[in-house]
Amino acid sequence: MVPAKLYRVSRLLLLAGPLAFAVFSAGVLLSSQLNPWWSLYKDAFSDLGGPKARAPWIFNSALIVAGVLFCMFSIGLLGLSKSRVVSFASGLLFMAGVFLALIGVYPSGTRPHVFVSSWFYVQSFMGMAVLGVGLLLEKKLVHGIALLLLGVLPMPLALLVEATIGWPSIAILELAGAFFILAGALLLLSNTL
Repeated sequence: MVPAKLYRVSRLLLLAGPLAFAVFSAGVLLSSQLNPWWSLYKDAFSDLGGPKARAPWIFNSALIVAGVLFCMFSIGLLGLSKSRVVSFASGLLFMAGVFLALIGVYPSGTRPHVFVSSWFYVQSFMGMAVLGVGLLLEKKLVHGIALLLLGVLPMPLALLVEATIGWPSIAILELAGAFFILAGALLLLSNTL
């Protein structure tokens, strides 16, 4: 049983997950206003923080803040954890937050950018899948299945879309992945672990 004070703090930290998405969205909105050449349908989000962008620090700072918030979210999950599997999932999600922050540290045009941006999504999806398995083992079937699917489905669906109609831009692909991650964070908020 989680002590009451730790439970309240951990639940509060879970709010940092959706808040990370809001910070990212604010960074995109502000940066896209300063860079009218940028298009959701032609570019990648990272172009807003790259060498071609005006005031790239705005977008990159938003990513760093969002990464810190995502790490806080994973710490909240760890505080509510009742099993090693859920604790492991928390660690995977913490590393996803680190990679999210590193996207801002290594923006578009730098050598590590593709690696850190790809691994943010990979770590997030792995974390959600493992978390889903952990909740299934705890007999929380609805949330467990939902999180498992949110972790396992994005990559095959992305490949299917690419093979059938193609993605209009990297930004649309990134946004689709972000919505899966946001859905997982919101689902965790609705579930008292």
